[in-house]
Amino acid sequence: MYKLLKTRRSFIKSLLKGAGSLLAIGPLAKYIRADSNTLDPRVRVPNPYVMPDGRPKLVCVTGDNYGRMLHAGLAAIGGLDLLIDNQQDVLIKPNFTYTEPYPTTSAAGSVVSTIEAVQQVSLGTINVGDAGGDDNQDIYDYLEIEVPITDAGANLILFEDTYDVRRDTWPIEIPDFKVWTDIYDTPILINLCSLKRHYASFLTCAIKNHVGSVSGPDRADTRGYLHNFDDESFEFLTTISEIAGLINPELTIVDAREFMAVNGPLLVFGGEIRPMNKIVICGDMVATDAYCSQLMDEYDETYDPSRIIPTLERAEQLGLGTADLSQVEIIETEQTDIDSNPGSNTPVGFELHQNYPNPFNASTKISFAIPERSHVSIKVYDILGREVANLADGYFDSGRHVLSFKVNGLSSGTYYCRLVTPGFSDRKAMVFVK
Repeated sequence: MYKLLKTRRSFIKSLLKGAGSLLAIGPLAKYIRADSNTLDPRVRVPNPYVMPDGRPKLVCVTGDNYGRMLHAGLAAIGGLDLLIDNQQDVLIKPNFTYTEPYPTTSAAGSVVSTIEAVQQVSLGTINVGDAGGDDNQDIYDYLEIEVPITDAGANLILFEDTYDVRRDTWPIEIPDFKVWTDIYDTPILINLCSLKRHYASFLTCAIKNHVGSVSGPDRADTRGYLHNFDDESFEFLTTISEIAGLINPELTIVDAREFMAVNGPLLVFGGEIRPMNKIVICGDMVATDAYCSQLMDEYDETYDPSRIIPTLERAEQLGLGTADLSQVEIIETEQTDIDSNPGSNTPVGFELHQNYPNPFNASTKISFAIPERSHVSIKVYDILGREVANLADGYFDSGRHVLSFKVNGLSSGTYYCRLVTPGFSDRKAMVFVK
């Protein structure tokens, strides 16, 4: 059980002074920041998933298969290629926080489907990682997630280094928070979280998932600050918005096929797993939390949506998003019958893209696009025309696809990747350097 440390209540109360007092002390805080190595909050890419009038889009998909639901949700919101460039690195941050299965933690299959969706729009590096309440290597081992994630072409990482990060409006008595460098530096951050009720705070998911993004002031446990509160006061909840504002993710995906109700977020706390059969996708994490709060209110009779109003209000004040759902374009849809997970609209023609990186060492990624379901053969040949690898020989659905070519026992030199479909063929030269 989380420790409620009375000695830290002064931290929460000082952080939650009114905006006026924060601004009043702001110039002094800026002066102190200027004389240190402290960084500003992470700057996120502007939300591309908005209506012409600027209202954010939010998609809620009903179904039971995460991959098919993700396919439908990404198509409805506009595709990942609106957000991710074709060679951009991405970090996926799931809920890998405790040694309990989904929905306490993210399902391995959901993470893999998300990796595959990203691969279809980017040849960049995909990292997956989290920092939770237990040692994360122990969590990774318990969940047995390393093999499926690496087989999908992503890296499962352990966060190690941190930056000092703070807002320049914070009072000087608030220490810097330690944000993981992998999260702060990633070009694109996808917040992949499970929907769960917190036993004390009633929080949902999208904003709360950022607790694992920082290691706390002076490397202390962030949870010690977040759960240091008086039962009669809701003020501590706004601290979570302050932390989320240091991270600023580009996209939030909520896996709510099942959710943790009542006394979550853990079964051992008395949580109850209940079906909801939904996922939510949005580029606005505040709107996501507000919408998920409505879902929790509908599916959990013990949930009190008024408890998270301070969190949403403070998040909106910080410019993290929109809490008023009347200002959000809500799109409700159902899962598709397609097994693949294209991250963008259907290609207009057949394409074989140049491998990346090139030249390469050990492994490289090969991307291709097909406008319709087709038989695809992709093979690698040496300069004498001898086949050295068979990467694909079967049917693929329409969309963008990425394959990994891992070199095994080959000499340095030039190789050729050849794609063949009925009526189309192409090849690209690749340079392997040991």
